[in-house]
Amino acid sequence: MSDGTRIPESPEQQKAVWHRLRDTLRPQATWSQLIVGLLCVLLGLAIAAQLRQTDDSLEGASQQELVRLLDESGRHAAGLEVENAELDRTLESLRSGQGDDAEARSAAEERLANLEIIAGTSPAHGRGIVVSIADPQNGVRASTLLGVIQELRNAGAEVIQLGTVRVVASTSITTDPSGRLLVDGTVITAPYTVRVIGDPAVMGPALRIPGGAADSVAADGGTLAIATEQDVEVTATVELDDPEHSEVVK
Repeated sequence: MSDGTRIPESPEQQKAVWHRLRDTLRPQATWSQLIVGLLCVLLGLAIAAQLRQTDDSLEGASQQELVRLLDESGRHAAGLEVENAELDRTLESLRSGQGDDAEARSAAEERLANLEIIAGTSPAHGRGIVVSIADPQNGVRASTLLGVIQELRNAGAEVIQLGTVRVVASTSITTDPSGRLLVDGTVITAPYTVRVIGDPAVMGPALRIPGGAADSVAADGGTLAIATEQDVEVTATVELDDPEHSEVVK
């Protein structure tokens, strides 16, 4: 050819050229894509866990408590939407090639660690409070404990452990036939200890507002005490079930 382009003449040469072209155009998975895929799966599992809230946790709840639960669900859904938007921005940044691969991997790993704490699959520690609820007459109801948890969430609690159980979006607090309190099926006994990571200056007063959680505990014959700690350790974790009917959209 006059323009210097070399055209394969034999069938073997043409086949070799097509093989090289196919290998060049084949998508190559990167560490960034794999980490982002894992983030999407974990976020999907966390959302699925939130939707699996059992009806048992609403047993005996008053109209006021149901309204508060509905408001809390809306707040939590809004928080998940913010997380999803941030994840979308991270994914778009990785796709557009901004920053080197090491920076992208570091950002993705940090996001993964945060999502693991939110989903309850990883231990956590930080500044917060320890709430102790005495119940000498065994009169504190499941709905009252649920109200304490909801007040803490409304006050910005990031991580909660009730007794030996990690509290997540799907956690239920119920009563068995003998009157014992159950958290996700695990029996808890008084005094009930709630370990919470968050801003003590906000969570403490929120529990003590007139007509709030502390007054509800007192009405059931119990007492609520709050201790501020600089390093609250939450060691309990949960295992997320694999989704049966859904998969990540790629």
